Amino acid sequence: MNKKVNALDTLVQFKTLLMDEQQALIQNDSAKVKALIEQKQQFLDLLPTLTAEGSKKEDLVKLAEEIKNLQQTNLTLTEQALNYQETMMEAITKGVNAGGSTYSKQGDYSTVQQANIIDQSL
Repeated sequence: MNKKVNALDTLVQFKTLLMDEQQALIQNDSAKVKALIEQKQQFLDLLPTLTAEGSKKEDLVKLAEEIKNLQQTNLTLTEQALNYQETMMEAITKGVNAGGSTYSKQGDYSTVQQANIIDQSL
């Protein structure tokens, strides 16, 4: 597999893939994100075979910078989605754990906190 692949064409395809990933992250389409990540892995396998022949250095540098920015944006979107999921799970678990018995230890009737999906103290 010594065939050399043009770096500019490959990086343009990778940039397009990253833009698709960004849209999937914004739309919270986890199945599409998973498929796109698998495609990103295939690009990693191509990196050693890339050649810059016939490409301007300025074009490659500009494209690499755009790819870096897209990767950073996608990473931020991923972290934001994870933080949201953690917050939701914490709110749900607090609500579920907040329930108690209807009688106190003294035998008196006491009010019980309802299990809330959203923690209203936020």
